[in-house]
Amino acid sequence: MDIDDFMKSTNGPAYEKNEARNGPPLSYVGEKLRYALEHSHDLLHGIESCVPASLPLPDEYLEGAPISAKQDLLKSPAWASFYYQVTAFAALFNMLGVVNSDKDIERLGQMSEKDFKKWLDFIEREGSVLG
Repeated sequence: MDIDDFMKSTNGPAYEKNEARNGPPLSYVGEKLRYALEHSHDLLHGIESCVPASLPLPDEYLEGAPISAKQDLLKSPAWASFYYQVTAFAALFNMLGVVNSDKDIERLGQMSEKDFKKWLDFIEREGSVLG
C-alpha cells in the first residue's frame, strides 16, 4: 500500500487552481467570513428558538398561500446562507474535504455556539489561506 493512498487532499475532489492575486490579505477575508458565519449560526439558533411556528405571513402574500413564514421565509434562506458560508470558509482555508455532505452542514448548524467556534478554530488552525 502506498502512503499517498492515506494522504488525501484536504479539499477532497474539489476543483483546485493556482492563482496570483493582489488585494486584501486572504487572512483578512477569512476573519470577516468567520464573523459572518458566527452571526449566521446565531441567526439559525434564534429563528429556531424564538420565532413561533405560527408566525403570520406578510400582507403582500395571498391569504392561504401554501408557505410558512418561519420555514419558507426565514429558515430556508438562513440555512442556504449558512451552507454557502461554511463551504466558502472551508474552501478558503483549503479544508473543503471536511465538509462532505448536507448532513455535515446541518450538524454544524445545530452545534452549540461553543462547539461551533471550536470547529471554526480547527479549520483556521489546520488549514491555510496560502494553499
